[in-house]
Amino acid sequence: MAKLKSKINRFFYNNRNKGIPNLMLFIAVGNVIAYLLFLLNVGNEIFTNALYFDSELILKGQIWRLFTHVFLYLRAGNGTFVFLRVISLAFYYWAGKVLEQYWGVLRFNCYYFLGVLLTDLVGLAIGASSLTVVEPVNLSLFLALATVAPDERILIWFILPVKLKWMAWVYFAFLLKDLAEGILTMIYLLTHGAGLYLDWVLQFVALANYFLFFGSGIKNVMPDFIRYRRKKPRAAPKKATVFHTAAQGNYRFKCTVCGRTELSDPKLEFRYCSKCSGYRCYCQDHINNHAHITNISEQP
Repeated sequence: MAKLKSKINRFFYNNRNKGIPNLMLFIAVGNVIAYLLFLLNVGNEIFTNALYFDSELILKGQIWRLFTHVFLYLRAGNGTFVFLRVISLAFYYWAGKVLEQYWGVLRFNCYYFLGVLLTDLVGLAIGASSLTVVEPVNLSLFLALATVAPDERILIWFILPVKLKWMAWVYFAFLLKDLAEGILTMIYLLTHGAGLYLDWVLQFVALANYFLFFGSGIKNVMPDFIRYRRKKPRAAPKKATVFHTAAQGNYRFKCTVCGRTELSDPKLEFRYCSKCSGYRCYCQDHINNHAHITNISEQP
């Protein structure tokens, strides 16, 4: 499994500039155009009706609906909620831009389109017909950004500074609430002969895509007392200790913060920080959680 993950990471790294650059810019502009066309054609929503997700029509051959629903995020709001969605759409654009710079164009494209694909498959399976099927895809962008930059602060209502990982905790809390409500609603409807209710399942598609890409990396958004919980060291055999000491000087990567190398922990991944002065290497636990060294003379 580790070898497969390494090959996938190497593939994305070697092809990082392939794909659709500035993908979220196209998505954001497409949303604005779709909403303006709706406003110019109020009372006759032919254009909007040709874009939204509808399982029955997709199965009849209108396959463009599998993707065009991503342009109806603004249309799903009304009144004051449209303004809020404009702000959130700007946030998702920014999140996509950061992720594209962090991952590369190809990996970000795959993350976004896989989220759309998973949403489509679940939507088809439950027979969804909604303007808001794109919501889980956008939420997956937020979770990804909170994981790669957990301590990044944003201003809520342009006033209150909040770390992204704190917002992720709130999101997970609401997700648990929605899970409980969805299950209880489904049980209630089934017991009253109203049929099967599964629309709430769509909210968890974002988690499926998120876990698939990040795996154990989700610990970045966990509280610090969980992230940095120390485990009792196991006593190593004497031979292994002697071998480790002898080979320690032949390491290729060494974390600037904790000093671990690929020899001390073969499962660790290492990256270099572009914001630090010099050629600074960090392990996966500290690449997103370290003080940037801006002076080449500073000691790690």
